[in-house]
Amino acid sequence: MSDERRLMQFYFITKSEVSAHYHQNPEMFYILAGNLEVKIDEQEFHLKAGDIILINANKRHLVNGDDSLLAARFEIDFHVLAEHMETMQLLFWCNTVADKNDAYQELRSLLDQILARYFEKEEKSALHLNALYYETAYLLTSNFLVKTDDARVYLENTQDKQRIRQIQNYIQANYQSEISLNDLAGRLFLSNAYLSRYVKKHLGLTFMEYLNNVRLFHAVDELLYTQKNMTHIALDNGFPTSAAFTKAFRDVYGVAPSEYRKEIRKQEGVEDPRQNLSEEELKLAQRYLELRKEDQEPEAKAVKTVVIDTKEEGTKLSHSYKNICIGEAYKILQSDVQNQIKELKESTGIQYARIWNIFSREECFNEKEGCNFRKMDMVLDFLLENDIKPYIELGHKETVFLYTPERSLKPSEEAKQYSIEIFQQIMSEFTMHLVNRYGLEEIEKWYFEMWNSDKDDMESNLYFSYFDSAYEKLKEISSRIQVGGAGFILGYETRQCLRILERWKDRKITPDFLSVYSYQYTSVFEGDSRYGRKSIDRNYMKNQMEIMKDVIAESGIEIPKIHISEWNFTISNRNLLHDSCEQGAYVLKNCIDMNGEVDMMAYWHALDNYSDYYDADEILNGDSGMISRDGILKPSFYAYTFMNHLLPEVLYKDENSIVTTNGRGHYVIACHNFKKLSAQYVFKDEDQITVDEIDNYVEDSEPLKLSFHLKNVKSGAYLVKTHLVNRENGSAQDIWKRLEYGKNLTKDEMRYLRKSAIPRMEMNHVQVHNDVLEIDCMLMEQEIRLLDIRYHYTAH
Repeated sequence: MSDERRLMQFYFITKSEVSAHYHQNPEMFYILAGNLEVKIDEQEFHLKAGDIILINANKRHLVNGDDSLLAARFEIDFHVLAEHMETMQLLFWCNTVADKNDAYQELRSLLDQILARYFEKEEKSALHLNALYYETAYLLTSNFLVKTDDARVYLENTQDKQRIRQIQNYIQANYQSEISLNDLAGRLFLSNAYLSRYVKKHLGLTFMEYLNNVRLFHAVDELLYTQKNMTHIALDNGFPTSAAFTKAFRDVYGVAPSEYRKEIRKQEGVEDPRQNLSEEELKLAQRYLELRKEDQEPEAKAVKTVVIDTKEEGTKLSHSYKNICIGEAYKILQSDVQNQIKELKESTGIQYARIWNIFSREECFNEKEGCNFRKMDMVLDFLLENDIKPYIELGHKETVFLYTPERSLKPSEEAKQYSIEIFQQIMSEFTMHLVNRYGLEEIEKWYFEMWNSDKDDMESNLYFSYFDSAYEKLKEISSRIQVGGAGFILGYETRQCLRILERWKDRKITPDFLSVYSYQYTSVFEGDSRYGRKSIDRNYMKNQMEIMKDVIAESGIEIPKIHISEWNFTISNRNLLHDSCEQGAYVLKNCIDMNGEVDMMAYWHALDNYSDYYDADEILNGDSGMISRDGILKPSFYAYTFMNHLLPEVLYKDENSIVTTNGRGHYVIACHNFKKLSAQYVFKDEDQITVDEIDNYVEDSEPLKLSFHLKNVKSGAYLVKTHLVNRENGSAQDIWKRLEYGKNLTKDEMRYLRKSAIPRMEMNHVQVHNDVLEIDCMLMEQEIRLLDIRYHYTAH
């Protein structure tokens, strides 16, 4: 056996591994034919042809296939990968059975190429194969890797994360020595009993089990890649004797270390993975690859032609996207906020404004004096006077501004939840006040949401007590009032969501709508700990919404409506991508993609004023509002403006465009050249991104040519008005860049910036002779564009 380490290698498998076992390295199964059942700890997954699952290092698992099984097993050398990633704490979440991500299609394509290499006879195929291995590893780390020492745990206890890192770092640094729980407890100033319980809770193992796991990890590496005998390996990795090493090894791997070394070396001697396949199995593998090649979509081109028959009946345009999150309700009483909301209404046509903390102790309720709804009325009156319906969050939301998911720029000001008795009192007075002041017909058009930050409360029935109280008080007035909850985070709380919905289904009161949040993060559980990462899935919201719909169906609960009551690509209040053309393209893309998929979407959030803080000393600070605190309109604002110009009937929709009409010779097209974020973005702290580096966080900068052919239109002249925003036109961030990012701009300079940050407008006439209207447009990366096409009547 050679001591040379390879990043990856693979084997065809046709037989099941009949006993539960561990592996030193991550392994990935790709099913070509038949079915494979994989059990990892207590979870079971059923894989069929085309499915992929990656099993993390040292995870106890059992695989069981049927008689027709044919699969490829890819083994990834953990140490080689860890050296490249500069960390030993690696965790993957890659499972097509339980997850949806556009990157899975890219992964299948790479694995197909690796497998196909063995059916080719080229002298340079080994070099090509090695390149494919590294490309596969790059894709896996970009899209499916969680670095568990990276602390990307969404809003979890920071003190716990710090202590876990201290424990892990201490063991990693001292595993070769004789260490004990008592040593570690002394360093952390904790009692042995407390630390023992703490380690078990957060790492899922006892202290000694975790220590032996680390020792075994390094020992197995020496077992495979050195010629050391068992005693040397044992002593060099902290085991007191070779017998202790053998016992620990056998407990985990089921065999003695010497037998394991012999078996692995035997496998390594198999240079050609095909040699254990029968002729029939080889043909089956080749046939699978041929079918995959036939089914694969052609690679995306820089030119796309869209042919639309205008005589075909379209579908009704949904206005589900015309909603925004304002934030703290009483912010609306500020004059600058009111002026910006009016501008939003006029340009984007927003229908609902989501507000929270309406029962504020400072503004609405005092335990001694009771309720005072005067300021609340001022808030609601303003919205209604501007033809905006309230979407009222009834619970308490923390006032917290974030640099990244785990670092806040403003300390959390958690509003303590009222007792259930006081909450019921408030709801009783609140509902009577609303119906007497605004009337039944009006409040039946509003939405009331009961959000809950702690899903453990839902599992303990505490949340349901509050939700039921709000629901009953509102329904006493009218059964038509819409009440929902509970703000599940897509991609993050799916596991809890299923359990909670199954319980909710059996309760007397169920929600009129289910509210969920969409931020581009995903999580994976390791024992009782949850680890999160940023997702760069191009179609994250659409894919995660499909998973949520599957969860709802599995739970058996009947949910009349689904609201995405908060959505954005990040929760950070200081990410400069928010101010960029990328955000405009992201907003337009998701408004198009999700049109008709959900009943409501509320963009988070409308105005930078929501999280204005002392650190915001730049003109643009990376907050997620559509309008800056100085009234500068961002590309995200214009994305909403473009959507507002769409016509009632949708003739065509795809990943880059939507084509609408009024049925009377008027057509409006909204289109974009959205580019997904790159792997470099995943492990970059969001507040550390600079404007000059933005190009580094985009996958590519290729322009896109869209050619629209509208068939069966009336012959004659058409006037085409084009509105566009890109880095050269209408982007406030890029205009500010040309002003050298000045902080203290004069009034004239600020006026120039505001007036310059508007879409470019072009007009041209197109003559139609053969009933086909052809329009070509070249879009820069992250560009958004609106085409307004009208028949131009002329005198004869």
